[in-house]
Amino acid sequence: MDTTDNFSYLLPFIFFVFGCLSLAAGRWGGGAFARFWGLGFCASAAGFTVPILGRSVPPMWQALCADALFYVAFYAYGQALLTRFRLRAWRRPLAAFGVLAYAVLCYFVVIKGNLRGELATSDIGCAILLGIPLLMVARHVRRPIDKLLLLIVLAVVIETITRVAALLILTNGADYASLDTFFTSDYAFYTQVTASILGFLLALAVLASVAADVIEGHRHAAEHDPLTDLLNRRGFERALPMPDKAGFAAGTVIVCDIDHFKLVNDRFGHAAGDMVIARLAAALVEAYPAGALVTRLGGEEFAAFLPHAKPADATQFAEMARLAFEATDWRANHSIDQAITASFGVSATARSDHSVHDAVARADSCLYAAKSAGRNRVAVEGNLPTPFSGSPRIIISSSG
Repeated sequence: MDTTDNFSYLLPFIFFVFGCLSLAAGRWGGGAFARFWGLGFCASAAGFTVPILGRSVPPMWQALCADALFYVAFYAYGQALLTRFRLRAWRRPLAAFGVLAYAVLCYFVVIKGNLRGELATSDIGCAILLGIPLLMVARHVRRPIDKLLLLIVLAVVIETITRVAALLILTNGADYASLDTFFTSDYAFYTQVTASILGFLLALAVLASVAADVIEGHRHAAEHDPLTDLLNRRGFERALPMPDKAGFAAGTVIVCDIDHFKLVNDRFGHAAGDMVIARLAAALVEAYPAGALVTRLGGEEFAAFLPHAKPADATQFAEMARLAFEATDWRANHSIDQAITASFGVSATARSDHSVHDAVARADSCLYAAKSAGRNRVAVEGNLPTPFSGSPRIIISSSG
C-alpha cells in the first residue's frame, strides 16, 4: 500500500471523528452551528469513503455519489458560517447554485465522460459554496477564535481554487496521459497533503469555536438571572471593577424594589408576579446608561452600579425608570387592575469602601427611607427625612 492509499483511509477517519464530535457538541449547547459542521464533516467522510467501499460500483456512479456528498459537505460548511452570525438570506440561493453546479457536473460525468471537467466543476462549486458565506460573514467577525476559524476557511478556499487552476494549466482535456502524469506527480501528492492538513486544522478550529460557545453559554447561565437575563449576584460581583490602591472605583449605586410586591403575588398569582419583575428589569435596562451593571439581587430587589456617574445623574436615571414602570398599563395583556410602583435608593461609592456592598448598604438605607416616605419615589443619600406621605418623588436621606 503506497502513501496515497494511506491518505485515502486517513481522511474519512479524521472527518468522521470530527463530525461525530461536532454533532455531539450540538446537543451539548453548540446549537445549529455545531450541527452544520457535524453534517459537513460526516458528508465529507462519506465522500472520501465512496471509492474505498464502492470498488464494485461502476466509476461513473462512484463519481456522482462522491461529488454529491462533497457538495452537501461544503454547503453545510457555508451554512454553519451563516448560522453563526444569523445570516440566513443566502440559504436558498446557495442551495439552488449547488443543484445547478451538480447538474453541470453530471453532464461532464455522464454525457462527456470528461474527468478533467468533472474535477474542475466539483472543486469550483465547492469553493463557491464556502467562499460566498465567507465573504458574507467576514465583516461580522469579532472574537479571536472566529477570526482564526475564518482564516483557516479562507485557506481552504484558496487551496481549492489553486488546485483547480493547477489542474487546468497542467493538463489537457483531450490527453488522458497528461491527467495520469498530473495525478502521479509530486505536485498532486503535496496538494493532497496540504488539503489533509487544512482539513485537520479546520476541524480543530471548529471544535475550539464550538467549545468556546458551550463554555460561554454555561458561563452566561451561571452569571445571569433566568427570568430577567440580568446579572445575578455572582455575575454582578465578577463584572465589578476591582479596588485599586486608592480604594473602590468611583460611581453610584442604585437599589430598588417593587412596592407591596407580596400583595401582587397574593392577589394575581406568581406568574403575574414574574411578569411584573421582568417589566421592572426592562425599565431599568432602558433607563440606565450604557455601561451600567444591573443585577437582580433576589426576589423583587434590584441593584445597579453606574461607573463614574454622579449621584445627581444617577437620580435622574432612577426617576426615568420609576416613571416608566409606574406608567405600565397592565390591563392591556394581563389581568392586573391596579397601578404598581417601585421605590429607589441612590448612594455614591466612597474610596474607603471595601467593596460595592458598602455602597449597596447605604443605598438600601435610602430605599427604606423612600418606603417610609410613602413609596414610589427616589431617595438620595443625604439627610434622613421625617416619614411622610406627600407627593414628592425625589427626597434626600442620610447614609445611615
